[in-house]
Amino acid sequence: MGGSPIPSSSETAHLTIPSRLEELAQVHALLEELGRRHGLDEDFVNSLLIAVIEAGTNAVQHGNMFAEDKTVKFEVTVDPSAVRVRVDDVGKGFDPSRVLNPTEGEQLLSPHGRGLFLMRQLMDEVRFETGPEHGTTVFLRKSR
Repeated sequence: MGGSPIPSSSETAHLTIPSRLEELAQVHALLEELGRRHGLDEDFVNSLLIAVIEAGTNAVQHGNMFAEDKTVKFEVTVDPSAVRVRVDDVGKGFDPSRVLNPTEGEQLLSPHGRGLFLMRQLMDEVRFETGPEHGTTVFLRKSR
């Protein structure tokens, strides 16, 4: 096998990181490697990187609140039709409907809500679930 990507292949990768922003470099490296292995173009991978790193940043900062005893879990599945990413934190949960649109009126100057806006602009699907024991799961999907 000569290292060329197999477009019909599927792969799922798992990564768990401590609740520190610098650990997101591992997520970045994983996504770039999966992109190379599966022949994803640069723009596709860049969109994925921005959205997934933003979800991870939110999980570390807002979900786990940088707690050293908590982790963030990532599951990335690449298949012929799409890339799906699941990001889990163990925080107190999150209601995305409470985040205002950062492109409207007085929100233009607010630093909040931009990450969710970016995720929604870059991905084909963004979904949030709060578990019964707290924690938030973010589901991201981008069609190939």
